[in-house]
Amino acid sequence: MDETLLEWLTGLDQDRLAGLLDLRPDVLRPVPPRRLVEVAERLDAPESVHLALTRTPLPCLVLAETILVSARSGRPLSSLVGPGIDRSALIDRLERAALVRRGEGGELRLAAGLPAVLPTPLGLGPDLAGVLAQVTVSELTDVFRRLGGTGTPRKAVLVESIAAALGDPDKLARLVARAPGGTRELLDDFVWRGPARVLDEFPPRGHHQPRRPATPARWARDHGLVWSADWERTYVMPMEVALALRGADHLVDLPVERPPVRTAPVAAGHVAHEASVAALRLLDRAAALLQAAAAEPLPELKGGGVGVKEVRRLADRLSCAEDEVRLLLDLTHAAGLLAANAVTQVRTRRTTETRRTGVSPTRGYDGWLELSPAGRYAALVEAWWRLPISPTRRYGGKPRNPLAPAGSGTPSSVIREVVYGLLPAGAAVVDAEEVAAAASWHLPLVQRASCREVVLAVLAESRLLGLVGADALSPPGLALQAALPASVIHEGLGEPRPGGKGDAGPGDRREAGAGGGVAEAAEGLLAVARQQALFGTDLTAVVTGPPAAALAEVLDRAADRESGGTWRFGPSSVRRALDAGHTAADLVTALAEVAAGPLPQPLTYLIQDVDRRHGEIGVLPVGCCVVGDDPVLLAELAAHRRLAKLRPRLLAPTVLACALDPAQTLALLREAGYAPVEHAADGSLAVAAAPPRRAPARPAARREPVVLGAARAAAWLARTAGEPAPVFHGLREVFTRYATGLPPKPRERVAMELQYHGTARIVYDGEEITVSAPEVRGADLDVWCHESAEFRRLDLAKITKVLT
Repeated sequence: MDETLLEWLTGLDQDRLAGLLDLRPDVLRPVPPRRLVEVAERLDAPESVHLALTRTPLPCLVLAETILVSARSGRPLSSLVGPGIDRSALIDRLERAALVRRGEGGELRLAAGLPAVLPTPLGLGPDLAGVLAQVTVSELTDVFRRLGGTGTPRKAVLVESIAAALGDPDKLARLVARAPGGTRELLDDFVWRGPARVLDEFPPRGHHQPRRPATPARWARDHGLVWSADWERTYVMPMEVALALRGADHLVDLPVERPPVRTAPVAAGHVAHEASVAALRLLDRAAALLQAAAAEPLPELKGGGVGVKEVRRLADRLSCAEDEVRLLLDLTHAAGLLAANAVTQVRTRRTTETRRTGVSPTRGYDGWLELSPAGRYAALVEAWWRLPISPTRRYGGKPRNPLAPAGSGTPSSVIREVVYGLLPAGAAVVDAEEVAAAASWHLPLVQRASCREVVLAVLAESRLLGLVGADALSPPGLALQAALPASVIHEGLGEPRPGGKGDAGPGDRREAGAGGGVAEAAEGLLAVARQQALFGTDLTAVVTGPPAAALAEVLDRAADRESGGTWRFGPSSVRRALDAGHTAADLVTALAEVAAGPLPQPLTYLIQDVDRRHGEIGVLPVGCCVVGDDPVLLAELAAHRRLAKLRPRLLAPTVLACALDPAQTLALLREAGYAPVEHAADGSLAVAAAPPRRAPARPAARREPVVLGAARAAAWLARTAGEPAPVFHGLREVFTRYATGLPPKPRERVAMELQYHGTARIVYDGEEITVSAPEVRGADLDVWCHESAEFRRLDLAKITKVLT
């Protein structure tokens, strides 16, 4: 750890420390540090530096690379950057994120993890001294003589002489002028397009290299302009050589101006209308998808996820686009509404195969249905906001399989925050490509092509979710934007623009971003849903607009959904409602309440006719028996040829015994044109609704651990400045001595879990808690409690149980 970093942190006031933690929230995860020395260690870690640079604008990143080159080459920063650029604002921003620090004499100090994250700053390779240190004296001597040297000096002198010759722009220019044709083009490729190249004309290192005519590559290697970097054919150009070839007058360009995002005025009513239609469709299609998965599990691919064929089938069934199906599948899965069923192990002659049993709704789906429409909508938006992938993004022109494991790389959730920080409030975006270009400026470490793909996918998904309408943020989208940290909502390199939660901690802003704000904003959008349907004499019901959830539930109860907001009634759909326990009177009343006018006679006649025949015969689960009030009808069934599979026989004039089970008997009777009903063993009418199939309980995609907010953490850490780390104590001995409320084996177990895994779940004074980061304080234990998101001091004697 860099001691100067700890001194610099100690000199920060509480507000500046809070600002630093807000820009580097990963420092507080998963367990916040207890003292500043831990903060310093985490800030210098390459992983943390990489996360900070990911959200650093392009000019700041280029300046950090320039400072790194200046430190390595010994050239002053002013000779690398033009005089007309104000570097102080960029350095201030880097310093606020602890990537660069100003020393007492004004010198700039880089974060210790920065060289590991930026191995080729400004497209330059390693420094010449480091490259030459790996070369043998024999090779150095050959290069030294080709550069005009004489004698056989020691290796240190050879390195110094070669470095002086290759680092002088004038000498290097005269040397290159004598090179064979094509050499300058080869060198320019190294200078401007990256320091490393594979030169296939050379054999791998260690192989015999016969004498051949001089080529540009051989000349560059023989004169020390490129050096072998590995045992293959990779050659690298040292930094000093590239800088000399670029010329003494070459200056680094700092793109301080962010690409503009043009806007256009748009009517708020137009935005709200489009967003309302999309939000209502989202709820309707999500419910239909989950209902389809409840009726029959969705097949899974062998490697996990839902395949293309199943996506197309669902798109056809739900009357929506395939991308919409992909979004719905990933959303419901992330929200904990959909999950894979338990796999089965099938033993074969030679091996054991793992077979997947499909994807079904979880018990969370039942709780989701009980929420208000706004609550359901907010749950889906919250799940989308946390998704690490973009469901509609193309990878090499091909879509991703829904529910498949997420890959590596920058999470899409990071890019979503940047996109929503760029979108204007109260205006429409003219060109989505401009948003992609501006996002790339804010995320320079993300490949431009990948960033563009994700940005376009985020905007497309926002339209499907109703967060964007008419290319402008809708009220729920504005609620998401308002919950962003102030460091994300900005115009450029200046101060953040108002509206962000600059003083909220990471956990606090995620609670606000996906909580009540979206639900409250969605109330107005969902209130415009159609509450009534138009019933026609052709046994159809048409909803001229997005249907309300209650309306869709009533129509789905007794009709089959078709495309274009149309439902069609038929004998099978009405019988389905009657089998579910609804009476004809209930159906007529419920449909009349949602009808824009009187129900047409054909529909009421259909319901009455199906009801009249419904239940004229019943099935008893005796193995089973068919009963009825009409002996002639029972005799007809016993003699019916199509019912021969039942092997029926009359037990009494009104009782018919069958060989098949009740489900098969019901199916055969219905196929033959009868309308039987199922009875329980006591003779009462049995409701035909089968218990819904549910996947194993799967928790919703969990929020990032709620840690101390930046302001709270700064206040905590400011009090620990200068506090030394406690003396390490073996947890096993401490628990054995003081944890008297536990039996001997659980004492050893919890001590080992905390010491080697860092986390344990215990019962403390009657309370179940999860603890991490233990520190011994006599007979007490200082731990981080995940449930209360705070450090607590536990009396070891009050730990009574260890949970798994």
